[in-house]
Amino acid sequence: MATIKDIAHKAGVSITTVSRVLNYDKSLSVSDVTRKKIFQVAEDLDYTKKHRVSTTRDSIAVVEWYSEQQELDDLYYLSIRMGAEKMADQLHYKVKRYFAGDSLNAIDQDVKSIIAIGKFSDQQIQTMLKVTRNIVFVDFDTLAKGYDCVVTDFDNSTKSVLNDFIDNGLKQIGMLSGIEYTSDHKLKIIDPRLEVFRNYLEHRSLYNPDNIFIGDYTLQTAYNLVNQAIQKDREAFPNALFVANDAMAVGALKALHKNGIAVPGDVSLVSFNDTAVAKYVIPSLTAVKVNTGMMGEVAMQLLNQLNTSTSAKKNRTPQKVVVGNRLIKRESSINPADK
Repeated sequence: MATIKDIAHKAGVSITTVSRVLNYDKSLSVSDVTRKKIFQVAEDLDYTKKHRVSTTRDSIAVVEWYSEQQELDDLYYLSIRMGAEKMADQLHYKVKRYFAGDSLNAIDQDVKSIIAIGKFSDQQIQTMLKVTRNIVFVDFDTLAKGYDCVVTDFDNSTKSVLNDFIDNGLKQIGMLSGIEYTSDHKLKIIDPRLEVFRNYLEHRSLYNPDNIFIGDYTLQTAYNLVNQAIQKDREAFPNALFVANDAMAVGALKALHKNGIAVPGDVSLVSFNDTAVAKYVIPSLTAVKVNTGMMGEVAMQLLNQLNTSTSAKKNRTPQKVVVGNRLIKRESSINPADK
């Protein structure tokens, strides 16, 4: 694993700056350009360097449902995009980026295919189809709509976290999750892990709806939700908390620390995604490792198949690729050796 010193050296900033950025220290006066560089270096150091080929062929569009600022607040999508762009480079494609706020109508007509990262309404999909029918979606299950997609394994990952809590004797289990909307606000997306969480715990008579905290996947909202719950009834707060992403986990850690609640002594916390941030916060986060880079790479490989296929595309069977995850144990959760 790369160290903070490695990241600082490659990014050309101080070790202190890297540490504070990776811990989402909002009091640090640093430009978004520097923040993005640090996050990209941290993610990039987990990749194997590949030989760069200068020759390019067709142009592809990488359409991100987040803005560039939102990418910095949730590195999950940044890492997917980096994985897709690295594979595009290997396959000699020229990449054109579009973020939330950029009009989908502005996608260049010379674009041969699109990787769409995140969630999109039917209206947004139709706009992209006007440019090309070669579209692969990442982190959005579009198989029923007839489009190729790459998704992560939410079902088994959620169950593995819950089993880990239960195996360690933790029964007051909560979840910190969120609701999202597409950038045109025409589609509401509820976290699919919530249903898995509820059904799995109900089957074991461990589900408590009061232990579900729903926000907008941001650090500040997570901080507010956890702080309010503790202030309302400290004794009723869960002793195990499953958090939907690393940014929310950092917010939860800050709220728990502020209220004098020890992690993992009083609350065992497990995050989801395992972006660069997870390794460097204090305590470091136990997290479900989502291979976001691989998700982007696989999406690009599927797109390349679409571009090079000689079969009639009208009759082509869409594919859904599910990328597996694994639980990485660190300091924020109870380990058998700690008991």
